[in-house]
Amino acid sequence: TKPLRHEVAYVEAPSPNKEKPVLIDVDNFIYLRPDGADLMIGTLDPDCVPQDIVDPDDYNTSLTEQWTNQAWRAGLRFESLGIPNTARGTVALYDVSDDWIPIYDKTDLEGYFLAIGTSGNQFKNAPMIGDLMATIILGVQGGHDHDKNPLTLDLKTVGKTISLGHYSRLREVKDTSNVMA
Repeated sequence: TKPLRHEVAYVEAPSPNKEKPVLIDVDNFIYLRPDGADLMIGTLDPDCVPQDIVDPDDYNTSLTEQWTNQAWRAGLRFESLGIPNTARGTVALYDVSDDWIPIYDKTDLEGYFLAIGTSGNQFKNAPMIGDLMATIILGVQGGHDHDKNPLTLDLKTVGKTISLGHYSRLREVKDTSNVMA
């Protein structure tokens, strides 16, 4: 995995007393959602913007032209959106894998397991990830060779079974350029 620097822009919502949109705009390469009286605007990582892989212990925490670009792209979708003269937002890191698929697996160090490369989005899947990790941990500690014969997880609610090899640290990396691929 690698640390990907991202900026999220905050702008005042055009209609504070009305419903606020949750939107993924693939034409303008942004997503936005309400956050209090503001709209939070993030990027969908267009190919024209290189990924900003950084040293996680020493990176620029200031807002840059990325903030401006995201705010302007949102303004293309919402003409009434005001672009303030002073940037407000958040700068943080996503933990991403090369194919944006998280790694839920054991490691080469006996008894050490990991859930990494979630790119900041897997929090909503936490209960299922808990079940997934418990399946791997209990299986491996019980003697199962997860590397040679990946475990599976039964998704009882939807009546499906998934191979946990899909999330293996040893999997073949998929050829994707971003999370939307």
